[in-house]
Amino acid sequence: MKKIILGCLFLGTGLLVNAEEVVIYGPSSMKWIGKKYGSIFEEKTGDTIKFVSIDGVVGRLTLEKKNPKADVVVGMTELTTEMAKRDELIVPYVPKNIGKIAKEEYKMYSDYVVPIDYGYLAINYNKQEIKNPPKNIAELGKMTKKLLVENPNLSNTGQEALQWSIALYGDDWMKFWKELKPAIYSTESGWTEAFAKFTAGEAPMMIGYATSNLFFTGEDAAKYDSFLLEDGTFMYQEGASLVNKKEIKPAAKKFMEEILSDEFQELVVKKNYMFPVISIALTEDFTRVPVPEKSVKMTKEQIDKAISTIDNDKKELVEFLKK
Repeated sequence: MKKIILGCLFLGTGLLVNAEEVVIYGPSSMKWIGKKYGSIFEEKTGDTIKFVSIDGVVGRLTLEKKNPKADVVVGMTELTTEMAKRDELIVPYVPKNIGKIAKEEYKMYSDYVVPIDYGYLAINYNKQEIKNPPKNIAELGKMTKKLLVENPNLSNTGQEALQWSIALYGDDWMKFWKELKPAIYSTESGWTEAFAKFTAGEAPMMIGYATSNLFFTGEDAAKYDSFLLEDGTFMYQEGASLVNKKEIKPAAKKFMEEILSDEFQELVVKKNYMFPVISIALTEDFTRVPVPEKSVKMTKEQIDKAISTIDNDKKELVEFLKK
């Protein structure tokens, strides 16, 4: 009996000594990973999560390249993944349960990123003012001075809208914005500022997200809704990557394995308000979220080209929107 007790004490001490802290960088919208998933992760692995809110994770990784502090980065897009890969800021990792991903389209192009979730850009609108929402870009462009858009230099939503135009038109992406220009009421610095003006009644439409419908409840449900354009709805994705370090913590790899677990993906739905990439039940309120018949995302070739052109594309679009 004494031997068993001593063995358990030794084992318990060993677990305590070997427990690791996984430092995760990501946008503030994903703080739930530390606050809500952290305790689940610790219970399953004995390791802990420290989440650090950072907008522009690739920039931070570049600054810390010689002495990386993060173990994992989340909120990675196809574009930021390719940027980080080329600068050797991240390393490839394919989880053993990669087969849990429900559809091929939910996968991301590179082995350097594990998909976490996906969502759709949409046009949020005031249905008391707009009785018959437009069906396509051409019809939307005819609705003079009614649409709020976001600055691609300052806003993730603005960057996603630019990528939407590239996904639809390739090198002729400016065609998207020329068609849309008559409808644009103003360009806001970010989603928050656009949403404030939208709900204050300054303009009856804004480029936003289909999942905004999750927040249109009560009286707002009778006033606000979202519609998708038949030209093709932009599907945006978020993923996680392992940071390139001399020694990669085993706990960081454990976290990468957990991304496609049922527990993690359920929190994607309930706390990140995004669609999961594995087959799990959605909450009932997701029935109010429109889903497209046709979705688009940038091709691998478009992403490769955008690595060198995206900064100039942003500048060109900002100048065009000022006119």
